Amino acid sequence: MPASSYLAVALCALAFMLALAFRRHRAAQLLAAGTLAVGALSLPADGGLLAARATEAATMFLPGCWLLALLLPEPPLRSRRMLGFVLVLGLAAALTAVAPAHVWDALQRVLPLGGVARPWREALALSLLAVMIAAGQWLYRRRPLDAFIASALLLAAGGWLQLAGLDLRSWLLAGAAVLGAGVVYSSWRLAFLDALTGLPNRRALDETLARLSGDYAVAMVDVDHFKQFNDKHGHDAGDRVLAAVARSLAQTRTAQAFRFGGEEFCLLFRRPEQAKAACEDARLAIEALRVSLPARPAAAKNGKTARKATRAAPAVQVTASLGLAQRSAARRTPAEVLKAADQCLYKAKDKGRNQVVASA
Repeated sequence: MPASSYLAVALCALAFMLALAFRRHRAAQLLAAGTLAVGALSLPADGGLLAARATEAATMFLPGCWLLALLLPEPPLRSRRMLGFVLVLGLAAALTAVAPAHVWDALQRVLPLGGVARPWREALALSLLAVMIAAGQWLYRRRPLDAFIASALLLAAGGWLQLAGLDLRSWLLAGAAVLGAGVVYSSWRLAFLDALTGLPNRRALDETLARLSGDYAVAMVDVDHFKQFNDKHGHDAGDRVLAAVARSLAQTRTAQAFRFGGEEFCLLFRRPEQAKAACEDARLAIEALRVSLPARPAAAKNGKTARKATRAAPAVQVTASLGLAQRSAARRTPAEVLKAADQCLYKAKDKGRNQVVASA
């Protein structure tokens, strides 16, 4: 096997292992099927039955494996669904490698893609169906990895058309590279972005501050009376408030917003001279918010819950307190600046909340 073939298989295997390591099991299923196909297609012409049947096997089995992975719920690693998928892949590989000629001919006649005049067309159609399913999952769930899956499958589908003069193996390899990049990107989002608000999280803030030099300012932002709000309206309503506050803070001029934790946010200003005015604008923007709460079922007159009637979703107003501190000769490290901003935040709370307090 030439060195380029080893490299192709190694790249697919690396993407597969990344998917397993980051627990992206649907991506791992797709990459496992693709890795087997790339390995078989990379064999030299004298590589036995597996090499001779590689293209036929990929045409018959690969689109079906993709659809199986997409249509079933994403399985845990140790589950019957995952075991079943592995057995399907193993059976396809075994049949390709060792099935006698008459058995292989019978399979080609029995399987949906085997008895047609141009099976690559049906393989292309099923691959495009897999692309549409993945795209639909992305539109429904808005998970970036689903978009990468759809893009990777679309690239791989180009192999049956041999677009740009490239063979099936090359297009499968391109799809595996895109899907591997999607696994890395989605895992990066999980590590550095807050799932509820979409803002960078505490880890991202710490790494950003560690790289800064020169003057900057940090504002700690706390949603006022949030615990009481959660107790009164429920956690779903609290999540809506946090998401609305996050969207508002993300619009703060000259600042980068972070989710610090709980009901606390952080604004990072790289131009400290504009921080105080921007914080006041951010406070006013939050005060102007009207957040719609989840609608609740209305109670019937007899005391029972009505089946269809619901109360109109109320809108609530929220406020926030902000504490602002700037890097100075007395506060050199990020931890010291954050501590000073936190102390100013508590002063803002002690003074009645819904205001900005800046350090001297």
